[in-house]
Amino acid sequence: MAVQLPDDMIVEILCRLPVKVVMRLKVVSKAWHRLISNVCAPLFSAAAAAHPSGFLFLCSFQIIGGLGYFAAYASYPDVRDCVGQTDGFVDSYACMLPFMLSSDHYFDCCNGLLLFVRREQREALPHYYFVCNTTTRQCVAIPNPRPRTAPFAAAIAYDPAKSPHYKVVRFIYLEEKTSCPVKLDIFSSDTGKWVRRGVMLSTELPLAAADADKYGCIRRSIYMDGMIYKLSFVVNYLIRFDLNAPSDVAIELPHKNAAACHGFIGMSRGSLYYSNHDESGLMISIWLLEDRCKRDPFWKLTHRISVDSLTSKYPDGRNSGLHFHTYAIHPASDIIFLGKPNMVLSYDLKSNKSEEVFTLSSGLEISSGQHFVHLYSPCYAVLSNFDNNCG
Repeated sequence: MAVQLPDDMIVEILCRLPVKVVMRLKVVSKAWHRLISNVCAPLFSAAAAAHPSGFLFLCSFQIIGGLGYFAAYASYPDVRDCVGQTDGFVDSYACMLPFMLSSDHYFDCCNGLLLFVRREQREALPHYYFVCNTTTRQCVAIPNPRPRTAPFAAAIAYDPAKSPHYKVVRFIYLEEKTSCPVKLDIFSSDTGKWVRRGVMLSTELPLAAADADKYGCIRRSIYMDGMIYKLSFVVNYLIRFDLNAPSDVAIELPHKNAAACHGFIGMSRGSLYYSNHDESGLMISIWLLEDRCKRDPFWKLTHRISVDSLTSKYPDGRNSGLHFHTYAIHPASDIIFLGKPNMVLSYDLKSNKSEEVFTLSSGLEISSGQHFVHLYSPCYAVLSNFDNNCG
Protein backbone atom coordinates (compact mmCIF):
# COMPACT_ATOMS: atom_id res chain seq x y z
CA MET A 1 0.00 0.00 0.00
CA ALA A 2 1.35 3.43 -0.99
CA VAL A 3 2.36 5.72 1.86
CA GLN A 4 0.86 9.24 1.74
CA LEU A 5 3.48 11.81 2.72
CA PRO A 6 2.35 14.68 4.96
CA ASP A 7 1.87 18.05 3.24
CA ASP A 8 4.80 19.73 4.99
CA MET A 9 7.17 17.01 3.75
CA ILE A 10 5.83 17.35 0.19
CA VAL A 11 6.37 21.11 0.37
CA GLU A 12 9.90 20.59 1.67
CA ILE A 13 10.69 18.33 -1.29
CA LEU A 14 9.01 20.52 -3.89
CA CYS A 15 10.74 23.69 -2.72
CA ARG A 16 14.11 22.08 -3.43
CA LEU A 17 13.21 21.74 -7.10
CA PRO A 18 13.49 24.46 -9.78
CA VAL A 19 10.52 26.82 -9.72
CA LYS A 20 9.44 26.15 -13.30
CA VAL A 21 9.39 22.39 -12.67
CA VAL A 22 7.24 22.79 -9.56
CA MET A 23 4.74 25.08 -11.33
CA ARG A 24 4.20 22.42 -14.00
CA LEU A 25 3.45 19.82 -11.30
CA LYS A 26 0.15 21.53 -10.47
CA VAL A 27 -1.53 19.20 -12.98
CA VAL A 28 -0.66 16.09 -10.91
CA SER A 29 -3.77 16.42 -8.74
CA LYS A 30 -6.13 18.91 -7.15
CA ALA A 31 -4.30 18.46 -3.85
CA TRP A 32 -0.95 19.28 -5.44
CA HIS A 33 -2.47 22.25 -7.29
CA ARG A 34 -3.74 23.63 -3.98
CA LEU A 35 -0.47 22.95 -2.16
CA ILE A 36 1.73 24.49 -4.85
CA SER A 37 -0.53 27.53 -5.34
CA ASN A 38 -1.14 28.29 -1.66
CA VAL A 39 2.17 27.24 -0.10
CA CYS A 40 5.00 26.71 -2.58
CA ALA A 41 4.31 29.74 -4.80
CA PRO A 42 4.33 32.23 -1.89
CA LEU A 43 7.53 30.64 -0.56
CA PHE A 44 9.20 30.94 -3.97
CA SER A 45 8.00 34.54 -4.26
CA ALA A 46 9.26 35.49 -0.80
CA ALA A 47 12.67 33.99 -1.60
CA ALA A 48 12.80 35.82 -4.94
CA ALA A 49 12.02 39.15 -3.24
CA ALA A 50 15.42 39.00 -1.55
CA HIS A 51 17.14 38.87 -4.95
CA PRO A 52 15.76 41.63 -7.20
CA SER A 53 16.16 41.01 -10.90
CA GLY A 54 15.73 44.51 -12.24
CA PHE A 55 14.66 48.14 -11.94
CA LEU A 56 11.34 49.61 -13.05
CA PHE A 57 11.41 53.37 -13.69
CA LEU A 58 10.19 56.23 -15.86
CA CYS A 59 12.36 57.62 -18.66
CA SER A 60 12.06 61.17 -19.96
CA PHE A 61 13.28 62.61 -23.25
CA GLN A 62 13.09 65.95 -25.00
CA ILE A 63 10.24 66.64 -27.40
CA ILE A 64 9.09 69.85 -29.02
CA GLY A 65 7.58 71.98 -26.30
CA GLY A 66 8.61 69.88 -23.31
CA LEU A 67 9.31 66.32 -22.20
CA GLY A 68 8.01 62.94 -23.24
CA TYR A 69 7.91 59.91 -20.92
CA PHE A 70 7.84 56.13 -21.20
CA ALA A 71 8.01 53.17 -18.82
CA ALA A 72 11.43 51.51 -18.70
CA TYR A 73 13.21 48.50 -17.24
CA ALA A 74 16.85 47.57 -16.61
CA SER A 75 17.83 44.04 -15.58
CA TYR A 76 20.05 43.54 -12.53
CA PRO A 77 22.86 42.80 -11.91
CA ASP A 78 23.97 42.00 -15.46
CA VAL A 79 23.39 45.26 -17.35
CA ARG A 80 25.62 48.28 -17.96
CA ASP A 81 24.10 50.22 -20.84
CA CYS A 82 20.35 50.64 -20.95
CA VAL A 83 18.15 52.03 -23.70
CA GLY A 84 15.05 51.84 -21.53
CA GLN A 85 13.20 48.63 -22.45
CA THR A 86 15.71 45.86 -21.79
CA ASP A 87 14.65 42.28 -22.53
CA GLY A 88 11.16 43.34 -23.65
CA PHE A 89 9.99 43.44 -20.02
CA VAL A 90 7.81 46.51 -20.52
CA ASP A 91 6.19 44.94 -23.59
CA SER A 92 5.43 41.81 -21.53
CA TYR A 93 2.96 43.67 -19.33
CA ALA A 94 1.90 46.39 -21.78
CA CYS A 95 0.44 43.77 -24.12
CA MET A 96 -1.77 42.39 -21.32
CA LEU A 97 -3.46 45.70 -20.50
CA PRO A 98 -6.78 46.47 -22.24
CA PHE A 99 -5.68 50.03 -23.05
CA MET A 100 -2.68 51.79 -24.56
CA LEU A 101 0.00 52.09 -21.86
CA SER A 102 1.33 55.56 -21.01
CA SER A 103 3.67 56.76 -18.27
CA ASP A 104 0.74 58.00 -16.20
CA HIS A 105 -0.89 54.56 -16.01
CA TYR A 106 1.89 52.75 -14.13
CA PHE A 107 1.44 53.45 -10.44
CA ASP A 108 3.02 50.97 -8.05
CA CYS A 109 5.01 47.76 -7.66
CA CYS A 110 5.15 45.49 -4.61
CA ASN A 111 6.97 42.14 -4.46
CA GLY A 112 6.47 41.38 -8.15
CA LEU A 113 2.88 42.60 -8.58
CA LEU A 114 2.33 45.73 -10.70
CA LEU A 115 -0.58 48.15 -10.26
CA PHE A 116 -1.90 50.24 -13.15
CA VAL A 117 -4.51 53.00 -12.99
CA ARG A 118 -6.63 53.72 -16.04
CA ARG A 119 -6.98 57.50 -16.16
CA GLU A 120 -9.93 58.00 -18.51
CA GLN A 121 -12.90 59.07 -16.40
CA ARG A 122 -15.66 57.80 -18.67
CA GLU A 123 -18.78 56.53 -16.96
CA ALA A 124 -18.90 53.44 -19.18
CA LEU A 125 -15.53 52.12 -17.98
CA PRO A 126 -16.11 49.19 -15.60
CA HIS A 127 -12.51 49.13 -14.33
CA TYR A 128 -9.94 51.73 -13.35
CA TYR A 129 -7.40 49.47 -11.62
CA PHE A 130 -5.45 46.51 -13.00
CA VAL A 131 -2.99 44.18 -11.26
CA CYS A 132 -0.39 42.46 -13.46
CA ASN A 133 1.93 39.55 -12.76
CA THR A 134 4.46 39.32 -15.58
CA THR A 135 5.83 35.99 -14.30
CA THR A 136 2.49 34.18 -14.62
CA ARG A 137 1.45 36.40 -17.57
CA GLN A 138 -1.75 37.55 -15.92
CA CYS A 139 -3.60 40.84 -15.82
CA VAL A 140 -6.56 41.09 -13.44
CA ALA A 141 -9.18 43.84 -13.61
CA ILE A 142 -10.19 45.10 -10.17
CA PRO A 143 -13.92 45.89 -9.81
CA ASN A 144 -14.61 49.58 -9.30
CA PRO A 145 -15.77 50.60 -5.82
CA ARG A 146 -19.35 51.70 -5.30
CA PRO A 147 -20.41 54.42 -5.72
CA ARG A 148 -18.13 54.90 -8.71
CA THR A 149 -15.74 57.81 -8.36
CA ALA A 150 -12.73 59.15 -10.24
CA PRO A 151 -9.59 56.93 -10.39
CA PHE A 152 -7.70 58.26 -7.38
CA ALA A 153 -4.03 57.63 -6.60
CA ALA A 154 -3.49 54.09 -5.37
CA ALA A 155 -0.96 51.58 -4.05
CA ILE A 156 -0.67 47.81 -3.96
CA ALA A 157 0.11 45.92 -0.74
CA TYR A 158 1.47 42.39 -1.04
CA ASP A 159 3.81 40.31 1.08
CA PRO A 160 4.04 36.66 -0.04
CA ALA A 161 5.80 35.74 3.21
CA LYS A 162 2.69 36.73 5.17
CA SER A 163 -0.27 36.02 2.88
CA PRO A 164 -1.10 34.80 -0.66
CA HIS A 165 -3.55 37.72 -0.95
CA TYR A 166 -2.94 41.36 -1.89
CA LYS A 167 -4.75 44.66 -1.34
CA VAL A 168 -5.26 47.70 -3.55
CA VAL A 169 -5.51 50.94 -1.60
CA ARG A 170 -7.04 54.17 -2.98
CA PHE A 171 -6.11 57.47 -1.34
CA ILE A 172 -9.03 59.90 -1.40
CA TYR A 173 -8.52 63.64 -0.96
CA LEU A 174 -10.88 66.53 -0.38
CA GLU A 175 -11.12 69.36 -2.88
CA GLU A 176 -9.07 71.62 -0.62
CA LYS A 177 -5.35 70.94 -0.69
CA THR A 178 -4.85 68.55 2.20
CA SER A 179 -1.47 67.27 3.36
CA CYS A 180 -2.64 63.66 3.29
CA PRO A 181 -5.73 61.71 2.19
CA VAL A 182 -8.89 61.90 4.28
CA LYS A 183 -10.24 58.46 3.34
CA LEU A 184 -8.96 55.09 2.19
CA ASP A 185 -10.72 52.61 -0.07
CA ILE A 186 -9.18 49.15 0.49
CA PHE A 187 -9.78 46.27 -1.90
CA SER A 188 -8.89 42.73 -0.76
CA SER A 189 -8.16 39.96 -3.26
CA ASP A 190 -9.28 37.54 -0.54
CA THR A 191 -12.85 38.86 -0.34
CA GLY A 192 -13.09 40.58 -3.74
CA LYS A 193 -14.67 43.60 -2.01
CA TRP A 194 -13.83 47.22 -1.23
CA VAL A 195 -14.02 48.70 2.27
CA ARG A 196 -13.92 52.44 2.96
CA ARG A 197 -12.63 54.04 6.13
CA GLY A 198 -11.59 57.47 7.29
CA VAL A 199 -7.98 58.43 7.97
CA MET A 200 -7.45 58.92 11.72
CA LEU A 201 -4.15 60.77 12.09
CA SER A 202 -2.35 61.06 15.41
CA THR A 203 -1.24 64.61 14.49
CA GLU A 204 -3.25 67.30 12.71
CA LEU A 205 -1.37 68.44 9.63
CA PRO A 206 -1.70 71.86 7.98
CA LEU A 207 -3.27 72.39 4.56
CA ALA A 208 -1.19 73.18 1.52
CA ALA A 209 -0.86 76.83 0.57
CA ALA A 210 -3.63 78.13 -1.65
CA ASP A 211 -1.20 78.66 -4.54
CA ALA A 212 0.58 75.30 -4.12
CA ASP A 213 0.76 73.23 -7.31
CA LYS A 214 1.18 69.95 -5.41
CA TYR A 215 -0.61 68.51 -2.40
CA GLY A 216 -1.30 65.21 -0.68
CA CYS A 217 1.31 62.44 -0.68
CA ILE A 218 4.10 61.43 -3.03
CA ARG A 219 3.22 58.51 -5.30
CA ARG A 220 5.84 56.11 -3.91
CA SER A 221 4.54 53.73 -1.23
CA ILE A 222 6.23 51.20 1.04
CA TYR A 223 4.21 48.26 2.41
CA MET A 224 5.32 46.39 5.53
CA ASP A 225 3.45 44.36 8.13
CA GLY A 226 -0.04 45.55 7.23
CA MET A 227 0.95 49.21 6.95
CA ILE A 228 1.60 51.56 4.03
CA TYR A 229 4.10 54.41 4.38
CA LYS A 230 4.01 57.55 2.23
CA LEU A 231 5.80 60.90 2.28
CA SER A 232 3.68 64.06 2.29
CA PHE A 233 4.21 66.57 -0.51
CA VAL A 234 3.19 69.43 1.76
CA VAL A 235 4.72 68.97 5.18
CA ASN A 236 7.83 67.40 6.66
CA TYR A 237 6.08 64.16 7.64
CA LEU A 238 5.97 60.47 6.81
CA ILE A 239 2.42 59.09 7.02
CA ARG A 240 1.82 55.53 8.24
CA PHE A 241 -1.55 54.05 7.20
CA ASP A 242 -2.72 50.96 9.07
CA LEU A 243 -4.71 48.77 6.65
CA ASN A 244 -6.23 46.69 9.44
CA ALA A 245 -7.41 49.41 11.86
CA PRO A 246 -8.23 53.15 11.79
CA SER A 247 -5.00 54.05 13.56
CA ASP A 248 -2.77 56.22 11.36
CA VAL A 249 0.36 58.04 12.44
CA ALA A 250 2.14 61.16 11.15
CA ILE A 251 5.89 60.83 11.80
CA GLU A 252 8.02 63.96 11.61
CA LEU A 253 11.03 63.54 9.34
CA PRO A 254 14.54 63.96 10.76
CA HIS A 255 15.53 66.73 8.29
CA LYS A 256 13.54 69.91 8.70
CA ASN A 257 15.50 71.97 6.16
CA ALA A 258 16.93 69.39 3.82
CA ALA A 259 18.58 70.63 0.64
CA ALA A 260 16.58 68.21 -1.53
CA CYS A 261 12.82 68.20 -1.04
CA HIS A 262 10.87 65.16 0.12
CA GLY A 263 13.68 62.58 0.19
CA PHE A 264 13.34 58.82 -0.23
CA ILE A 265 11.81 55.94 1.75
CA GLY A 266 12.67 52.27 1.32
CA MET A 267 12.60 48.91 3.06
CA SER A 268 15.39 46.42 3.79
CA ARG A 269 15.40 43.32 5.98
CA GLY A 270 12.22 44.27 7.79
CA SER A 271 13.23 47.86 8.55
CA LEU A 272 12.15 51.17 7.02
CA TYR A 273 14.70 53.81 5.99
CA TYR A 274 14.59 57.47 5.00
CA SER A 275 17.32 59.16 2.98
CA ASN A 276 17.96 62.75 1.96
CA HIS A 277 20.73 65.29 1.56
CA ASP A 278 21.52 67.19 4.72
CA GLU A 279 21.10 70.94 5.03
CA SER A 280 24.54 71.62 3.54
CA GLY A 281 23.97 69.40 0.53
CA LEU A 282 27.41 67.84 1.08
CA MET A 283 26.25 64.58 2.66
CA ILE A 284 23.56 62.01 1.95
CA SER A 285 22.12 60.84 5.27
CA ILE A 286 20.33 57.53 5.86
CA TRP A 287 18.00 57.14 8.83
CA LEU A 288 16.39 54.02 10.34
CA LEU A 289 12.86 54.26 11.76
CA GLU A 290 13.00 52.62 15.20
CA ASP A 291 9.85 51.23 16.85
CA ARG A 292 8.10 51.79 13.51
CA CYS A 293 4.98 49.83 14.47
CA LYS A 294 4.50 51.69 17.75
CA ARG A 295 2.64 54.91 18.44
CA ASP A 296 5.80 57.00 18.85
CA PRO A 297 8.50 55.79 16.44
CA PHE A 298 11.76 57.72 16.18
CA TRP A 299 14.64 58.12 13.72
CA LYS A 300 18.19 56.86 14.18
CA LEU A 301 20.99 58.07 11.88
CA THR A 302 22.82 55.03 10.49
CA HIS A 303 25.01 56.24 7.59
CA ARG A 304 26.36 59.36 5.92
CA ILE A 305 27.78 59.38 2.39
CA SER A 306 30.03 62.12 1.06
CA VAL A 307 28.65 63.76 -2.06
CA ASP A 308 32.16 64.93 -3.02
CA SER A 309 33.40 61.34 -3.14
CA LEU A 310 30.62 60.45 -5.56
CA THR A 311 31.02 63.45 -7.84
CA SER A 312 34.79 62.96 -8.06
CA LYS A 313 34.37 59.32 -9.13
CA TYR A 314 31.32 59.95 -11.34
CA PRO A 315 31.72 63.53 -12.64
CA ASP A 316 28.75 65.35 -14.09
CA GLY A 317 29.00 68.21 -16.57
CA ARG A 318 26.41 70.08 -14.53
CA ASN A 319 28.74 69.91 -11.52
CA SER A 320 26.01 69.49 -8.93
CA GLY A 321 26.24 66.82 -6.27
CA LEU A 322 22.51 67.18 -5.69
CA HIS A 323 21.98 65.18 -8.85
CA PHE A 324 22.86 62.11 -6.76
CA HIS A 325 19.89 60.78 -4.79
CA THR A 326 18.96 57.50 -3.16
CA TYR A 327 16.83 55.57 -5.67
CA ALA A 328 16.43 52.16 -3.99
CA ILE A 329 17.60 49.95 -1.13
CA HIS A 330 18.49 46.30 -1.58
CA PRO A 331 15.92 44.25 0.37
CA ALA A 332 18.44 41.78 1.81
CA SER A 333 21.90 43.36 1.94
CA ASP A 334 23.85 46.50 2.89
CA ILE A 335 23.67 47.88 -0.64
CA ILE A 336 21.78 51.01 -1.59
CA PHE A 337 21.29 52.30 -5.12
CA LEU A 338 22.21 55.92 -5.75
CA GLY A 339 21.44 57.67 -8.98
CA LYS A 340 21.44 60.78 -11.06
CA PRO A 341 19.37 61.40 -14.19
CA ASN A 342 21.48 59.29 -16.55
CA MET A 343 22.83 56.50 -14.34
CA VAL A 344 22.40 54.24 -11.30
CA LEU A 345 25.20 52.93 -9.10
CA SER A 346 25.33 50.50 -6.19
CA TYR A 347 26.92 51.61 -2.92
CA ASP A 348 28.02 49.17 -0.21
CA LEU A 349 27.36 50.77 3.17
CA LYS A 350 29.90 48.49 4.90
CA SER A 351 32.85 48.90 2.56
CA ASN A 352 31.89 52.35 1.20
CA LYS A 353 32.61 51.03 -2.30
CA SER A 354 30.48 52.00 -5.27
CA GLU A 355 29.98 50.38 -8.65
CA GLU A 356 28.10 51.49 -11.74
CA VAL A 357 24.95 49.45 -12.38
CA PHE A 358 23.76 50.98 -15.65
CA THR A 359 23.91 54.13 -17.74
CA LEU A 360 21.09 55.34 -19.95
CA SER A 361 21.54 56.00 -23.63
CA SER A 362 22.21 59.58 -24.67
CA GLY A 363 19.13 61.79 -24.54
CA LEU A 364 17.31 59.72 -21.92
CA GLU A 365 16.95 60.55 -18.23
CA ILE A 366 15.48 58.83 -15.19
CA SER A 367 12.43 60.82 -14.12
CA SER A 368 11.99 61.54 -10.38
CA GLY A 369 14.22 58.63 -9.40
CA GLN A 370 13.62 59.03 -5.67
CA HIS A 371 9.93 58.34 -6.16
CA PHE A 372 9.49 56.30 -9.35
CA VAL A 373 12.32 53.74 -9.30
CA HIS A 374 11.22 50.31 -8.05
CA LEU A 375 13.23 47.14 -7.57
CA TYR A 376 11.47 44.25 -9.25
CA SER A 377 11.51 40.55 -8.34
CA PRO A 378 9.42 37.75 -9.89
CA CYS A 379 6.20 36.65 -8.24
CA TYR A 380 4.89 33.10 -8.70
CA ALA A 381 1.41 33.63 -7.25
CA VAL A 382 -1.50 32.92 -9.60
CA LEU A 383 -4.01 35.80 -9.59
CA SER A 384 -7.73 35.16 -9.36
CA ASN A 385 -10.22 36.93 -11.63
CA PHE A 386 -13.08 38.82 -10.00
CA ASP A 387 -15.44 38.96 -12.97
CA ASN A 388 -15.45 38.22 -16.67
CA ASN A 389 -15.33 41.81 -17.87
CA CYS A 390 -11.74 42.98 -18.40
CA GLY A 391 -12.32 46.14 -20.41
